[in-house]
Amino acid sequence: MLQHEEENDNPQEELVSLGPPIVSASKDGIKDETIPSEVPDNDNMEIEDESIGSLPTKIAESLDIPEYDDGKHLLYPNVMASFLFKTTDRLIDDIVCDLTIKNPDPNDHTTILNLPPLQYSKLRHSTHPLTFGSSVNQVSLETKFEYESVTCPKYNKCQVLLGVLFDPNKNNISDTNDIIQMPIYQVKVTVKTRAQLELYKKHAGISQYFKINNLHPFDQRDLLTFDPTDPNLVDYAIYVSADTNRLILIEIFNPEFDSNEELESFSEQHIKKRYLSACEKYEELDAEHIPTQLDCINTMLKLFRGPLTRKHDDDPVKVIPSDNVALNSHMNPEWLVEKYGFSLNSKEESDAEQPNYVPPDLTHAIEDRKVRKQKESYIKKCLHLIFLAKTLIAFMDTQTKQELNNNSKSYRILNGYSIQTSTKPLFQLLGETRSNFALTSEQVSPLDTNYHFINLSSSYYYTDRDIILNYETSIQVDKANIGIYFDALSFIANRKGSYQLLGYCGKQNIVGHEALNNALRVFKINPDQVNVDTALDEKLILSLYQQEQLLQSDSNYLSDLKNAFRILAKYKSSDFLQFYISHEPYRLLSQAYSELEINESVDDDIVQTAFTIKINDSPGLQLECTRALYTIALHKRSMTLFNFLLDQCPLFLKYYDPNKFTYREALSMIQVNENANDELILKIFQQKWEHESLLAADQLLNLKAALSKICMETNSKLIANFIETGLIDPNCLPPENWPTGLNNIGNTCYLNSLLQYYFAIAPVREYICQYRNTFKDFEDIENNSILIRRIGGRQVSATEVERSIQFTYQLRDLFQKMIYSNNRCVTPSQELAYLAFAPSNVEVEFETSSTKAVENNANTIDEDFNAEHVEESEMDIDDLKDEIKETDDEFKKTDDNIVRIPIEEESEDVDDENNMEIDTPPLPAGCDEKRKIEDEEDTKSDTDNNFATSTKVAKISVDQLENTLEIGRQQDVTECIGNVLYQLESASKPLSLDESQEQDDLIKQLFYGKTKQDIIPVNDTDDVRVKYERFLSLMVTISDHPKNIYDALDAYFMDEYLKLEEYGDVRRTLSITEFPTILQVQIQRVYYDRERFMPFKSIEPLPFSQTIYMDRYADTENAELMKKKKETAEMKQKLKELQARQKELLSRNEAGLSRKDSYMETVKFLKSDVLSNCDIELPESDVSPPDLIHGLEECVNDNNNELSKLYHDITQLQNKIDHQFDEFQDMAYSLFAVFIHRGEASYGHYWTYIKDFQNEGIWRKYNDETVSEIHEDEVFNFVEGNTATPYFLVLVKKDHEIDIEPLKRIIEAETLD
Repeated sequence: MLQHEEENDNPQEELVSLGPPIVSASKDGIKDETIPSEVPDNDNMEIEDESIGSLPTKIAESLDIPEYDDGKHLLYPNVMASFLFKTTDRLIDDIVCDLTIKNPDPNDHTTILNLPPLQYSKLRHSTHPLTFGSSVNQVSLETKFEYESVTCPKYNKCQVLLGVLFDPNKNNISDTNDIIQMPIYQVKVTVKTRAQLELYKKHAGISQYFKINNLHPFDQRDLLTFDPTDPNLVDYAIYVSADTNRLILIEIFNPEFDSNEELESFSEQHIKKRYLSACEKYEELDAEHIPTQLDCINTMLKLFRGPLTRKHDDDPVKVIPSDNVALNSHMNPEWLVEKYGFSLNSKEESDAEQPNYVPPDLTHAIEDRKVRKQKESYIKKCLHLIFLAKTLIAFMDTQTKQELNNNSKSYRILNGYSIQTSTKPLFQLLGETRSNFALTSEQVSPLDTNYHFINLSSSYYYTDRDIILNYETSIQVDKANIGIYFDALSFIANRKGSYQLLGYCGKQNIVGHEALNNALRVFKINPDQVNVDTALDEKLILSLYQQEQLLQSDSNYLSDLKNAFRILAKYKSSDFLQFYISHEPYRLLSQAYSELEINESVDDDIVQTAFTIKINDSPGLQLECTRALYTIALHKRSMTLFNFLLDQCPLFLKYYDPNKFTYREALSMIQVNENANDELILKIFQQKWEHESLLAADQLLNLKAALSKICMETNSKLIANFIETGLIDPNCLPPENWPTGLNNIGNTCYLNSLLQYYFAIAPVREYICQYRNTFKDFEDIENNSILIRRIGGRQVSATEVERSIQFTYQLRDLFQKMIYSNNRCVTPSQELAYLAFAPSNVEVEFETSSTKAVENNANTIDEDFNAEHVEESEMDIDDLKDEIKETDDEFKKTDDNIVRIPIEEESEDVDDENNMEIDTPPLPAGCDEKRKIEDEEDTKSDTDNNFATSTKVAKISVDQLENTLEIGRQQDVTECIGNVLYQLESASKPLSLDESQEQDDLIKQLFYGKTKQDIIPVNDTDDVRVKYERFLSLMVTISDHPKNIYDALDAYFMDEYLKLEEYGDVRRTLSITEFPTILQVQIQRVYYDRERFMPFKSIEPLPFSQTIYMDRYADTENAELMKKKKETAEMKQKLKELQARQKELLSRNEAGLSRKDSYMETVKFLKSDVLSNCDIELPESDVSPPDLIHGLEECVNDNNNELSKLYHDITQLQNKIDHQFDEFQDMAYSLFAVFIHRGEASYGHYWTYIKDFQNEGIWRKYNDETVSEIHEDEVFNFVEGNTATPYFLVLVKKDHEIDIEPLKRIIEAETLD
């Protein structure tokens, strides 16, 4: 707070207190000197007439000051060093409020005239000011006068205005006694102007006055009556303008009649008592005619006005006989001598029978200080009496006034005095322009009493320049309260709506005091208890902001919180905090996409392109576009977009520079220690990046900066590549840390996708890797034939069994290579591809020659590799390789037309013969000793049986292979899946057989579900035919343009009405009775164009999500679910009707016009002059053209209204349908594989995306030999026009995600390079 002047520590202010510099002449020219405050009392000075305009020589010499004031130099040149300044408006308002506003500090008795506006401004609005009154008629009573300066009579003059302060509020008055007791304070305002300075140094606009504590000696001589020690002086203040040193002295005095006996003398009771006493003395008085209060007041007024009317010594002195009847009956005559300065002469002196009361001589008031003081006292008494009388008259009712006007001379005299209760005379005295127009209170803005205006000593009518000047002066003299002054300036600018002021505020890098306190309150901080400068730093402010964002969801509060944060950032002059809040992401993701004019399904590269185009087209929107980019990057958690953001906005690099962390701090942020390898660091980083809840907008930026710091310290290529792409580069990883790719051996891209998919399903992979069945495992020993069993209702033949066994061994060998190979990709055998693509009922001939060698080799390798993993090796690996090579060469020596392929081939990725992959890799760790013994027993079995061997060579010609691969290229994915699974089932021992000999096995348990189909006759709903069927996959179509996967599945399970020959009209329902562990959904995209006689592929997107709930498709007795299904069916029917109507209204005719367009074009035609110009007459009709036009216009309106209603109804209905089953989420499936086809119906390329639940839920793209990590946005890309479309979705039942294990690598240390 501002300091009181008595506690002033400012040396410049102290100079003002001691006496400001004055101008003196010397041989060196003009110099500034300081006058001490100890100036001798003027009353004790002997002043000669010839030296009246100068100081006595003795005093001037003793004080080393000039003897004369030339009126051309500032007496207070350093007055702006004072911390307290006010304008005339403020000073005048302070005058009328000085006695009603109490100092807020009870220990400080300084009045508001001497207080800074900040200390009382908030009290002003609730304060009722006193009324300033003054006399208008200066002839009858001279209350405004001027006189020449004593020290510089040529240029300087003093003007004086005398007035009163009182409260004429009738609410406080109950009778005339209350009026008598009403205090009427006296006000004296003296203004000393210096004409020369006013002429040459006066600034334009409102003058600013600065408080001083002591007068310059020259000014003391001109203000002879000013006495700070006067007991009647209630308050005073001295102000001097900075430009011309115009001086304002404000004095407020107690009422002239303030003693109890004086006040009581005006009471009706006392008047009556005094009058009756006078009646006893004076016979001419009538006791019945008691004088009124106005009579007594008028008598006293005459007494005091008499001496004031005598102007010169030659004017006669009007004495008053001591026995004057009116004098003795209307007042106490003794007071004339005792209180009022009259003298009583003797009879001899007056030559009269009675002594006379002689008034004082006031003609020398200018020269004589005491006389002047007495004259002013008489004027004050007159003012008091006049305003007392006027108040009494105002309290009277109309009838009383009328009677007194007719009968009372005193009433007429007193009522005839012209007074005004307005501050206009004060404005005129102080020379401000407001006096020209602020005539009534109605013309004064109520905002003038607002504390913001008071703090800046401003009024509503001030010009913008004056307000700015006041603000600049305030912050210059009172730097401690700059914020408060800025609050005031901002408020005034907004209330006035001034563009200049608003623009000026915008350029000030200042935070307002109120704005700061309000900001702290928003943060739940008490501004009275916290020092913002010391208690709040950047980190704490940001932490509080982020915490409040998490705890609150109300948009209005969050908006206030953001504004409060912005204010604190500005107050702390924090570039970082200001950057943080200005670039903070949008709360709504849709706003970010809208800003960049893109939809939410686009890829990262489209986002980057849209950003670049937008800022090139509209550079002024760069900040908004940057926020939008930041928002999208944060939402997608895209490393690519964050890199682009840092590249496009270098300020992000400034505040999120990796070097802001130490190496240890970076490790700590990612929560790893110094011993962690790159793979572990990235694994933990990915977990935090992808799954950690975002508690702050810059959380990912800090995380990325920390990872970059680690990369800089470790120089890791793996981490560097990840930071650049957001993906793990498999080439930088050891092979055991990444899935194995599969080489394409010719049109096998989608077979490779399928093989990777089955490999990722742990139960399938483990079963295949542990496979050791031979043909004899499927023999029926009792009947000496193959075991009778069915798969898919078809009996499995012996040749199919042998073929399936060989296929499974081929798949086993491939899976084992994918696990144990130290190469990044392996090559499926051509035999495997042939067996996968060739229909399962196609017989395959296997070599019978050298069967023994092949069988022995295969079993020997199995034994040795089992031994290698279970026990110590009993055979040299190189010997095994040689033996295998010999066998391989032996096969190749046979017929050249046959492609003879052993069970394993050398990997195409192996360049060195020493790195040859062995035919049968070692068994997984899960193979136990019992399995090994069983395999050995199988090897010892009868090898003469063609079906007894576990590994055989298929006799496949080159043409056969090529044709089969071509068939595979043209196959539907479900055909290949069915073929593969059929062979796996055929090669599997049944777990059980049902009554129809249908086999149950692992494949059925994993992949097969069961549906229930009800055929319900419309006319006989009780006669229901039920049929149960197994299903491998659900096939949905997009020909009906479903909006999402649920919409497509709804169509698949939708009730269908048919006409059957046996039952007539029936309703067919479909539901699922048994859900599979692995749910496969095929998306039918290829259709036949009957016009062009060729197939075509639909690339219409079909949105799906991470989780799908199948409850609605289950066969259930849940009444609520059945009710929802029925409601949904009805709503869908209603939706279909609404959409059909909408389509009808929007459809266009052959001219390309919609219904609305047709109406409008017809109206336009009828309104045109075509008909008249072409002499076309309309057919006779009851409807006139104007009526027809009106009718068509109503049709347009009806059309618009109907379309609007349709849009609203469709939107509402669709939204309701979308949320019909939100509460049914028991049967949940998690998406884990998406098969993709890019191209047209007859050609293209296949790959698959597989999710790794065991590895932070990352998605990988399996594209033949390349396996790469991708962002999930690539999987869920539903952009229109994208030819890379999903055609097969695979989901796993909730809580079975552990069965999905895409990464399975076991590489012994000694086999690594």
